[in-house]
Amino acid sequence: MLNRPHGVLFCAGLLLLCLLTSISAEASGVGPADVTRWSDAWNSHNIDRVTALFSPNTVVDEPANPAPLNYKTLRPFFRMIFTAYPDFHIHVEDAVTDGWKAVTIERVTGHWLGAYTNPATGKTNKPNGHAFDHPGAMYIVYGSDHKIKLLRIFWDRVVVDQQLGLTP
Repeated sequence: MLNRPHGVLFCAGLLLLCLLTSISAEASGVGPADVTRWSDAWNSHNIDRVTALFSPNTVVDEPANPAPLNYKTLRPFFRMIFTAYPDFHIHVEDAVTDGWKAVTIERVTGHWLGAYTNPATGKTNKPNGHAFDHPGAMYIVYGSDHKIKLLRIFWDRVVVDQQLGLTP
């Protein structure tokens, strides 16, 4: 049995080790908290919460856009998404993290209830109320500040266009 001074020192040392391990794990990569922050921000529909996820030098590859988005151009595009699909929702079905990288497999749902401007053509389409429900995958590279440096979005445009009644 440890005497009182040794026991206190042992407990203090164990507590310090736990804290350092926790800090070290946080500093060495992304984890479940980053994935939760991702989905919570999107599902809040708060454009400030969404853009706060990204670093100032971010690059976003999104299939509907003819060129990658950057920090300045992602805000108006994502705001338009929230306007066109006000009940837009993501459910992260699975996530894998490795160092500063994450891949999420998501189910994306919503209804087309607001105007949508196609970034490739500039053509604005009026809403028709159709629902969408499709899988998506995100490849996310974070910086050491847990801000997104690179986002690659993968989803099947043909399936979504069919669900929204844009193509037969």
